[in-house]
Amino acid sequence: MSELSASDLEGVLLAARSVSTAREPSEFNHLATEQVARLLPSEVVTFNEIDPATGTLNFLSIPSSYPIPPGVEQHLIALADQHPLIDYYIHSSDGSAKKISDFWSQAEFRASALYELVYQPMQVEFQMSITLRTLQSNVVAIVANRSHVDFSERDRTVLNTLRPHLVQAWYSARDHHRLRMLLNSTIGALVESEVGLIVLSDPPQELTAGTLATLYRHFGPPADSSPWPIQVEQWIFNQRSRFSSSDGVTLLSSLRVENGGRRMTLRYLDELGESPGAVLLQEQTSRPTPQDLGSLGLSVREAEVTAFVISGATNASIADAMFIAPATVKRHLENVYAKLGVKSRGELAAFVHDVLDRQLL
Repeated sequence: MSELSASDLEGVLLAARSVSTAREPSEFNHLATEQVARLLPSEVVTFNEIDPATGTLNFLSIPSSYPIPPGVEQHLIALADQHPLIDYYIHSSDGSAKKISDFWSQAEFRASALYELVYQPMQVEFQMSITLRTLQSNVVAIVANRSHVDFSERDRTVLNTLRPHLVQAWYSARDHHRLRMLLNSTIGALVESEVGLIVLSDPPQELTAGTLATLYRHFGPPADSSPWPIQVEQWIFNQRSRFSSSDGVTLLSSLRVENGGRRMTLRYLDELGESPGAVLLQEQTSRPTPQDLGSLGLSVREAEVTAFVISGATNASIADAMFIAPATVKRHLENVYAKLGVKSRGELAAFVHDVLDRQLL
């Protein structure tokens, strides 16, 4: 391997720093191609992502103004299995810098269909590339092309020194993209379900926009020394204490407040691995419908009576509203108590709210 000069090593370092900033695959493709073009003066440097199985090609060139004749990309896809650099990588998995002249003489290259249909129209006589390992069948390569002089061993060493940094940045850009897609899908699902999520970082981060404002509307403004309302801060402290208790008790309780016919319910999600934990919020109407209550195994009449009870109605007013006798209301309510395992109106309301909240969150 050729020994690089101090200026070459500095150039590789600058290139590695540049590509490490990529957060999208397309951004990496451009930065990596741009940096290789800077380090290896060439007529054109291309980023090629070829999938021989599907016959697709993702192609980028630096400079973008370099004339690529019509049909070249299609011919490259069709002749991919005849390309000596692609063939070598597929059979060896060695992505280090290779030149066409490592495999073919200049006469052999010029006699090939690859030269006739792809590289002669591009005015390319010499080529060197590095390949990035993938988990799929596609071949990802950054390719430097020249028309007058072949690449040197210095050029090969530059690419081989830079390649590990390119591989790391390539995977990092795809991981960032994948995680953003997953995060966006999660946020979309939460918004669709009318659920808010606040990550318990320092300071707290709302994953769904407007969640902190909704929290403050129901529980009051944050304390002077905390981003949380006093009641919420104490509740979070209690939930964390339950998880950290030595007796292993981890039963959690939701925090609930009702205001103007709306109920806000908070649930605590404990730390998991490196996750700091989170708070789930859901705002909904205070009074569940008989349809909601039907999921608890109640009959239609029992569900109607339960809905009235939770809203604070007396047996007499329920009887008037349902056009039944107060004794019938009492009998329905006794059946509800027996089915749900509660003994009072207060226990009934707490049980129903808790179960329905868990179904929704």
